[in-house]
Amino acid sequence: MIEPLDPNKYHVLTPAAKKRIILAGLFFVLIVVPFLLRAYYRVAINRPSQSGKEVSVEIMRGEGVSDIARNLLDKGAINSDFLFNVYVYTGKLGNKIQAGTYKIPAGSNLKQVVEIIQHGTNDLQLTFLEGWRAEEFARLATNNLDNIDFQEFVNLAKDREGFLFPDTYSVNKDIQEKELLDMFIANFNERTKEILTETNLTRVGLTKEQVIIFASMIEREIHTEEDRPVVAGIIIKRWREDTKLDVDATTQYVAAWQDICGAPERCVPPFEDIESFDWWPSILTQDDLELDSPYNTRKNLGLPPAPISNPGLSAIEAVLNAKESPYYFYLTDSEGAIHYATTLDEHNSNTTKYIQ
Repeated sequence: MIEPLDPNKYHVLTPAAKKRIILAGLFFVLIVVPFLLRAYYRVAINRPSQSGKEVSVEIMRGEGVSDIARNLLDKGAINSDFLFNVYVYTGKLGNKIQAGTYKIPAGSNLKQVVEIIQHGTNDLQLTFLEGWRAEEFARLATNNLDNIDFQEFVNLAKDREGFLFPDTYSVNKDIQEKELLDMFIANFNERTKEILTETNLTRVGLTKEQVIIFASMIEREIHTEEDRPVVAGIIIKRWREDTKLDVDATTQYVAAWQDICGAPERCVPPFEDIESFDWWPSILTQDDLELDSPYNTRKNLGLPPAPISNPGLSAIEAVLNAKESPYYFYLTDSEGAIHYATTLDEHNSNTTKYIQ
């Protein structure tokens, strides 16, 4: 038989006391804790950031709230990415955040930062097209942005041809040359990370640089989606068999330098000389075909030393998914249709029939 506890030796809670403790606990959990959390939350979202200087933050189109929060935290514009997510989600503000490049003043609090990125900027929406060369990127930027110098941008971009991703960008009018260039390259890396993988490169037996060189030619040569993988297969096959590529776009690339600077090598003319200049001459002369340049595949074996344009995803994917075929030649007629041939005689016949 279990003896009852002696209340003189032990503190025994009466039912009424137990009830009071439970009620006190519930009051603390349901009333006090939420009150303290709300108080902390109100203080936290109004607390100035720890950054002692103005920071520039770029928000890309389609970027998720969590990615925006991490970016803002990394730049020092906010103190907590968790609180940013809570504030945006509870306020249903995610679809109100606009793409753009923002200047966040030093000491801004979280509420102020969210307010800033909801109302857009004075950014311009500029579209840089697939197949443009660096000089064309520079021309559009120089014509529209206050602090871009054509020659400075081209000099910075000369070793990054092919990696300036063509897209529509929200660009601050005060952006500098290097910042703009970094924007293009960052977008390239982001947009191609799922396709320019080691697995895909090993599968096709090409380096990333070779893929982009081939893609830069495909971008200029072929505009129909269904023909791009076929032509990519032809050009890659000719390259592997040590046959001249005979890609007119490569000759156009150096012919432009010859026309504007008097020599078939990279040059940076003054901006006033190129405002209406055609960087892709449609008619190539015999002199053009004989231009002494490693880029000129009508004269030399092998690949150009670097890309000749900045390709989009379609051209890059065409190279990674190049189709085998019996063809060694192709041409585009005046209507944009592609005509293939397996022999030079067939190709010459197509040329006579569709071009001349």
